[in-house]
Amino acid sequence: MGTTPLTNLWVLLVQNDGELTTQDADGRVPMMARAGNDQKYLLVFKNVVKARQFLTTQDFDGAEPRMVVRANHDDIVRIARSAGVVGTLLDYDPTTQKYASSGALA
Repeated sequence: MGTTPLTNLWVLLVQNDGELTTQDADGRVPMMARAGNDQKYLLVFKNVVKARQFLTTQDFDGAEPRMVVRANHDDIVRIARSAGVVGTLLDYDPTTQKYASSGALA
């Protein structure tokens, strides 16, 4: 499994609500998923359309797609690592439970 550069991919930011000890300045964290192997993965998307498609299949109040750029990259990685994330799932589709690719958190 290679690493997935996060820059220019999209994540979904959700309110932390005290679940994680680390969050961004606005109290949000990137959306993560627990896989069948009990490992945690960061959900990432190639574009905002894919991110919004994911949200139409889920009921996440206030989730906001956000592009990963240099200014927020380190925050996102820091939060994901503190939550025990081991990798990324690209363009995850909850209806089919399939994804385009996976990679190590970079």
